[in-house]
Amino acid sequence: MLKQALTLWKKERNIKGTTLHRRLLLFFLSLSVLLILCFTLLLTLFGITGKGEETIQNHMNTELANISQTIANDFGHISLSGINIAEDIAKRCDAFFSVNQIQADDLASHPEILEPLLSEHMSTLINTINGRYCGGVFIMLDATIAPDAENADTAKAGVFIKKTQPTSTDVVGVKLHYLRGPAKLARDNGIMLLGQWHMEYDISGQEFFTKVIESARENPELPLSRLYYWSGRVTLKGNSEAGFLLCVPLRSESGTVFGIFGIEVSDRMFKSLFSPEGGTYDNIFTVMAPACDEELCTSDGIIAGNYYLTGNRLSENLSRIGNKDDFERFSSEAGSYGGKSKYIRLYPDGSPYEEEKWSVAILMPQELLDQAIKGDVSYLIYIVIALLIVSLLTSVFISRRYLRPVTDALQSIKNTPHEELKAAPYLEINDLFEFLAAKDREHEEEIRQKEQHSLRIQNELTKTQDEYEKAQLEISRLAYLRKHEVDPELYKQFLNNLFTLTPTERNIFNLYISGEGAKDILEILCIKENTLKYHNKNIYSKLGVTSRKELLRYAALMHQEEKAGNDK
Repeated sequence: MLKQALTLWKKERNIKGTTLHRRLLLFFLSLSVLLILCFTLLLTLFGITGKGEETIQNHMNTELANISQTIANDFGHISLSGINIAEDIAKRCDAFFSVNQIQADDLASHPEILEPLLSEHMSTLINTINGRYCGGVFIMLDATIAPDAENADTAKAGVFIKKTQPTSTDVVGVKLHYLRGPAKLARDNGIMLLGQWHMEYDISGQEFFTKVIESARENPELPLSRLYYWSGRVTLKGNSEAGFLLCVPLRSESGTVFGIFGIEVSDRMFKSLFSPEGGTYDNIFTVMAPACDEELCTSDGIIAGNYYLTGNRLSENLSRIGNKDDFERFSSEAGSYGGKSKYIRLYPDGSPYEEEKWSVAILMPQELLDQAIKGDVSYLIYIVIALLIVSLLTSVFISRRYLRPVTDALQSIKNTPHEELKAAPYLEINDLFEFLAAKDREHEEEIRQKEQHSLRIQNELTKTQDEYEKAQLEISRLAYLRKHEVDPELYKQFLNNLFTLTPTERNIFNLYISGEGAKDILEILCIKENTLKYHNKNIYSKLGVTSRKELLRYAALMHQEEKAGNDK
């Protein structure tokens, strides 16, 4: 189809003017191009230009809003559960102290009761770890089983249980592992000891335990709902996996703080729960960390990503270096990142830790973010080119299909009599057929009338010739009859005076002798009757005649003599 259009264009390009097909094709092409340009303009006005800035902005804003709200809700739920469990454990510990006739503040002096005390709470710990938001659960007592050991100041008795499927809500298939605590308790409850197991905690260099205990002792009037604490990323001494620890003080009825209860949100659990939607942006990741002035303290935070950074690989803090393209920019020696961040509250008003800020950020490597912002305009260009090609082919097809009845009708007009033309699908073409047929009828009628007029003129000419011949015969007859009645002298004077007539008078004289009457002469010479009378008077006077009859008699005699001379 396109090839035929091109061939037609080559054929007609040297012809002056243009064709209906070309004009219609140009019209459709112009309309299509205009619509495509309007379409492109609307895309540009609405920000759909092939650039990815708005897309990545919307994606990060949505992810940040959803994940930050989810973290706030989940951590709040974990905090509430931890407070309730800690209160229950503290009550049961008070009962245990009462049975064993000791006070809570004497716990460090009775290492022999630590294992029985911890055994009282194993069922509570196991039930707690089966929850969705718990990757690990622990109890740490402000006491040690070996008070005489060299590391007695930093050794703390307790239990730490982890599970291998931290996001599972079903106990089927969940494996529990024993990281800290008396081995007998693990065997009694069918829990496997990990290779990193230790009898007690070593809190040297890990301030979360001391911080929670001291803060609770300094604020005895505050309820546990104001004294819970979230640590930054913590890796227990001798272990590999890190996590956030919820720490709730264990406080007896007497107000003695004798340990902490806690729930761990591990690296694996955080990644499973709070990784952003990847999709187009596989290298996007979530960071939750304490906020330190102009830094994001990623050294104490956890990262959740689908394919990029996972676990605790960011060991350095990220410094805020400003904004670019409405994205926050962060930098460290390990690399530069960009994205969005938001503060979240983990503590209520009145908490000793309410001034501590936490941030949730959605980030990706800076070079990948810049590439995402730049986007790929080529897709939009390809779409516009494809639309142009489709519009060209469509215009050629529509123009040819639309004009086919017209061209067929024109061809029929050339090759078919009008009365045999078939009806066309367009009313305008049928009107044209009727108009041409009417014109043909008018033309034929005009030719017929002209033929009749010519025949009538021919008949009149024939009649005039007959009358002329009759007049000549009459003149000859008169000349023959009156030859002897004419005075020779007067006739001679008549002949001589013919040369005295003016051209107009001679013309009138000739008309008289040719048989024309007075009315005919008035029409032929287009003169008035008085003018003819004036000329008649002069003619009669000059030729010496007194009437038209006498004039014709002399003229007949003159004609007879001329004819006789010609015969000789």
